[in-house]
Amino acid sequence: MVKRKLTPEQLAAVEEFAQQWGKIVAKNAYGPGGPGLDVDFDEMEQIAAAATRGLTRGTLEHLARQQAQQLPAELPRPTCQNLCPAQIRSRQVVARGATVTLQEPVAHCPVCRRDFFPPTDQPQT
Repeated sequence: MVKRKLTPEQLAAVEEFAQQWGKIVAKNAYGPGGPGLDVDFDEMEQIAAAATRGLTRGTLEHLARQQAQQLPAELPRPTCQNLCPAQIRSRQVVARGATVTLQEPVAHCPVCRRDFFPPTDQPQT
């Protein structure tokens, strides 16, 4: 599988894009006039943390779903190479800053009588 890492410049552009979304989150939380004088920095930080969790969860769930859709409907068992149908199962994982529900492909081999996840070294089609 081809591994592609984002460059520091690309990651900086993603961060800048997310920073712009921060303005939308702030407007959604407090309206166009912004927070009143009774709102302290801790409350603002709670909103930013909630937005971070939501952005993290939404991004990771979407990317993992897109990645899973690239796999074929049947996967070879790593040990016996028997083709087995893949099904999608939900699994919660704790990521940096959020709990994410992944929709992961898993297959069951009736010959080996074992479940397996697709190997990471699958060639891309």
